[in-house]
Amino acid sequence: MNAREHFENTVVPNYNDFVQSPSDFRLLENALFSMNTVAERLALERREYGQVARGVLYGEAQKIRDDLSGLSHLQSCANTLKHVRSIKDQSGGKFTTTATSTGIEANDPTTWKIGGHDLVEVVHNAFATLKGIPELK
Repeated sequence: MNAREHFENTVVPNYNDFVQSPSDFRLLENALFSMNTVAERLALERREYGQVARGVLYGEAQKIRDDLSGLSHLQSCANTLKHVRSIKDQSGGKFTTTATSTGIEANDPTTWKIGGHDLVEVVHNAFATLKGIPELK
């Protein structure tokens, strides 16, 4: 499945499901997670699916995220939800973690925030950004 197919068949339905039921945290999480993989899919596609080192792929995906302001908080929020903490790579290969998603209560949308970022806003901004990427049209 290429990036456009993933967007059309996974991201759009997940996003639309959340829009239809905006108080369902599971649907918000599904939308966030599926959107977060688009940068890697685009990076692989731009390299014509050739063999690529993990670090190179990560760098290219990160450049895509950095170039598109609507994706700036998507990765950190998705990773924090996935790992139940925020992980930061420090110099020298050291990592620090902060428990930032443990205060989220699925039944209380007022708690759907990570590091000061409203997850609903992050999802809407990311979707709007992804819709504008030529390879996804």
